[in-house]
Amino acid sequence: MLSSNHTFSVIKAHTQPLDSLVVCLFPSAVDYSNISPIIEFEGASIEYRINNEAFHAYNVSLEESIDFSYPNTIDFKVANSDNSDSKVYRIIVDTERPIVFNNIEIEIPDSQVNVSYSGLGISTWTNVGNYPIRLALRTTEYVDVVTPEAGLNNAFSTTLTDQSDFAQPNQSGDVNVFAGATMVGAYSATALFNLYFNENLGYLVYDDIANEYVKNIGYQKAALKLKGQMIE
Repeated sequence: MLSSNHTFSVIKAHTQPLDSLVVCLFPSAVDYSNISPIIEFEGASIEYRINNEAFHAYNVSLEESIDFSYPNTIDFKVANSDNSDSKVYRIIVDTERPIVFNNIEIEIPDSQVNVSYSGLGISTWTNVGNYPIRLALRTTEYVDVVTPEAGLNNAFSTTLTDQSDFAQPNQSGDVNVFAGATMVGAYSATALFNLYFNENLGYLVYDDIANEYVKNIGYQKAALKLKGQMIE
């Protein structure tokens, strides 16, 4: 559809006056305001519009540059020769990894056992994606958990916050790390954050086959390594 180098999927939508969605996730952040789609289509003509304005012919051979940056909405319409049949596709362009941590590994100061540690704003993160990220982001998914003895619980909890309800594209927020344990020793874990697509506070994507709203459009989990030493 857009490029064989990028991952995408076509999903039905009920909450927009569209026939389908094309989701294109780049491996890393790009200039979303200057993208030249490479398009293959079945039909007699293809047109596009920005922000629900009038459709204009799209020259596939010239690979015209289009501003996909939020809050723009981009739709393509493919029609037959007499325009009696057509389909409208909304194009969602983003990166697979919208959350970028300033530090991918955080070591908290030595902390006493049985005393809670609160690392508010211990580091920062940036939204390098094309859409706002709703906050606060919390996770209960931790992997590679290491404790002084087998059977002990993960010592960390983590949130991503910002001063507003949303982190806009290119906006940074705080990484908050909390820790607590009852046994002396070294602790470590990797926190995984799941990011779901939520445009304008409403789930945009609806799967007709599964009969359910779709939140996960293919974002990769954001991983943050945590470690610290618990002392007497």
